Amino acid sequence: MAIVAFDAAAQEQPSQPVAWAPSYVGSCGGCNLAGRNLTGWTLAGANYKEANLEFAFMRGIQAAETNFEGINANGADMRGAVLTTARLSGAILANARLQGIQASGAEFKQGVLVGANLQNAMLVGANFAGASMGSTVLEGADLSGANLSGADLSKAILMTAVFNGANLSLSKMDGANAAGASFKDVRFIDADLSGLEGWRAADFKGACVSESTVLPEGMRLPDCK
Repeated sequence: MAIVAFDAAAQEQPSQPVAWAPSYVGSCGGCNLAGRNLTGWTLAGANYKEANLEFAFMRGIQAAETNFEGINANGADMRGAVLTTARLSGAILANARLQGIQASGAEFKQGVLVGANLQNAMLVGANFAGASMGSTVLEGADLSGANLSGADLSKAILMTAVFNGANLSLSKMDGANAAGASFKDVRFIDADLSGLEGWRAADFKGACVSESTVLPEGMRLPDCK
C-alpha cells in the first residue's frame, strides 16, 4: 500500500514544503523528506524504511510500531514523538532533538545517536545494542530494562537517568557523567567504565561486573553470578 499523492511528490520535489496533514500511513520507504514539516502527523504502523528525514520537523508525531530502519534523521526535531515499539535499527539520529519521546520497547540497534538529546525520554525496555551514543544527552531518561550491550556512551550525559535492570555488558562509558543516575541491578559484564565521571553520586545497588570489566579507580562492584 502506497501513500496517496505523497510518495511521488516527496521524491520528485524534495525542496517543496509538505502541508500539514493529520495522518499518513502506508509505505514511503526511501522517500526524500529532508527538511519537511511532519509535525503532529500520525504515522503509526507505517513503513519509512531508509527514508531521508534529515533536519525534518517531526515534533509530536504518533509513530508507534512504525518502521524507521536505516533512516537518515540527522538533526531532525522529534521532540515529544511517540515511538513505542518502533523499529529504528541502523537509523542515523545524530544531533537529533528527541527530548521527551515515548519509545519504550523501540529498536535502536546499531543506530547512530551521537550528540542526540534524549532528555527525559521514556525508553523502558528499548534496544540500543551496539549503538553509537557518544555525547548523547540522557539526563532524566528512563532506560529501565533496556539493552545497551556494546553501546558506546563515551562522554554521554547520564545524570539522573534510570538504568535499573538494564544490560550494559560490553558498553563503553569513558568520560560519561553519571551523577545522580541509578544503575540498580545492572550487569556490566566486560564493560569499560574506566573514565566514568560522577559515579560516586550514582546508585549501583545490586549491580555486578565480570573479571574483564574495567572500573574507575576506587570503585568496587561484586562479580555477576
